[in-house]
Amino acid sequence: MTKFRSSDDDIFTRRPLAELRARLDRHALAAEADVAGQEAFMEAAIAAAMIIAHADGNSDESERRRIVSLFRANPLLQGFSAIDVSREIDEHTHAFGVDTNSALGRARAQIVTADLTNGQFRSLIQICVSVLDADGIRHPAEEEALAAISSMRPWGYR
Repeated sequence: MTKFRSSDDDIFTRRPLAELRARLDRHALAAEADVAGQEAFMEAAIAAAMIIAHADGNSDESERRRIVSLFRANPLLQGFSAIDVSREIDEHTHAFGVDTNSALGRARAQIVTADLTNGQFRSLIQICVSVLDADGIRHPAEEEALAAISSMRPWGYR
């Protein structure tokens, strides 16, 4: 019995994997990993912004546009495309249109479970304040929603 097996017949050949590794751009992979690590923050920030936007009973188009522009300007969130942000906003808008209470519960859960750092949470609150001011009117319900979001900071400060 021979101990050598031809690599052409070997179903466990390592050559394609080695070729794949050689083609990978390390910088692109690092950038993608960085964006993937920020995904929970992006979802929590949009959830918080949508809580503010829907607190007064309806979400104004100016509030949705403000959310997208804030994400484009925020250094922590610039890696996300406007399409990703808009898709997440649309999901929340649809959920709030169907059932406000369950949409509010889902949005709150996204904020609490995101395990945000102090800097990320401060950025989330800044986004909320900007959304609150987007339509030019500060409704008491929006300010109450902002206070509720501010109290969602998990105890384990990082």
